Amino acid sequence: MKPILSILRVAVAISWATGLTANELPRLEKGLKAEQQSYQEQKKLPYLKEAYFSTSPEDLRDGLKVGRLDLPGTGKAVRALIRDDKAGKYSNLDSILLWKDGKLLFEMYNRRGRVDGPHYAMSITKTLTSVTLARAIQMGLLSMEDLDKPVISFMPGIDPSKIQPGVKTITLREALYMKSGLRYPDKNFAFNLGQKYKRQHFFQHLFEKTAPITAANKEYKYTGSDPSLIMMIIDVKTGGKVQQFIAREIADKFGAIYCWDNQGCGIPKCGAGSNFTSRSLLKIGTAVIQGGRYNGQQLLSSDYIRQVMNRKKGEGYFYYFHNRKKIVAGKEIYLISGIGAGGQYMATFPELNIVAVATAHNKKQIGPPLNAILEHLIPLFLKQG
Repeated sequence: MKPILSILRVAVAISWATGLTANELPRLEKGLKAEQQSYQEQKKLPYLKEAYFSTSPEDLRDGLKVGRLDLPGTGKAVRALIRDDKAGKYSNLDSILLWKDGKLLFEMYNRRGRVDGPHYAMSITKTLTSVTLARAIQMGLLSMEDLDKPVISFMPGIDPSKIQPGVKTITLREALYMKSGLRYPDKNFAFNLGQKYKRQHFFQHLFEKTAPITAANKEYKYTGSDPSLIMMIIDVKTGGKVQQFIAREIADKFGAIYCWDNQGCGIPKCGAGSNFTSRSLLKIGTAVIQGGRYNGQQLLSSDYIRQVMNRKKGEGYFYYFHNRKKIVAGKEIYLISGIGAGGQYMATFPELNIVAVATAHNKKQIGPPLNAILEHLIPLFLKQG
């Protein structure tokens, strides 16, 4: 019996010397195409038989540098994470990735998680709309000064004589703060209108049908209409080719694998509707925390990203990023994140220079995937402080 135990101890030691890894990196089944992995298609994916995890992620030559997570307590933390996930503590968790100081250090997939399979992002789609704007500003299609100009000044197809009072005052920044003031009879009004009218014609009718807008009623309201204003303006600035702009200037530049649905009105969905692989979201998140730079190239406007990351705004939702404080291991930490329904996260931790991504297909349970990161992984780095 003793020789067997000795062999096991040696095997464990070798495993930790090279990084803890279980199973093979899970990929989409043969015949499935990444660009077709919509929300509905993802429901058809069979669950993985067991979780994949690695503290020494594979270098896939996809633009992400990799390293090894070997801080004291790593083994215990990872085993606890896998155990809690298996017990269902985080509901239907699909992936967790963690990047620090330029390298991907931890990668985990379970259930519907696949390294090459786009996962629905839900409201991180709003965040990605903001990222698309940051790219447009970096390329000179728009400027930082434009953020305080009326949205209709960028829509030549709008007839201002027919729109409701106050619409002329809505600025891009107000839309980015969810404070446009646009209000409709029911939550499906804009969706139904989009089935009839395209692009600027759609917004013409939105502007005609909204309740009048005053300075007093420009209060925060979480909606899909405000990010759609931003996407429409980018569409105008790209000559009606915003989909091609996203493919060329976001997906290609980041090496992202994605599937992004369109609204009925013809522009990409902005409230929800995009699907990105976890590694793709991680790459974009690393650019955000690094002032818009990715692999040495300034892809996103540094001035815009500086506004996104400015903590003086306090806690809240700005530029389609959530600004929050959390208590972890008795310490207060700050995170600026894209967050989506069902447990989707593209979270940056500026003080730790960490980016974490989580995906899940939970029912109404947004928080558990972030809790998995905060309970098991982030404390490893706080101990080093």
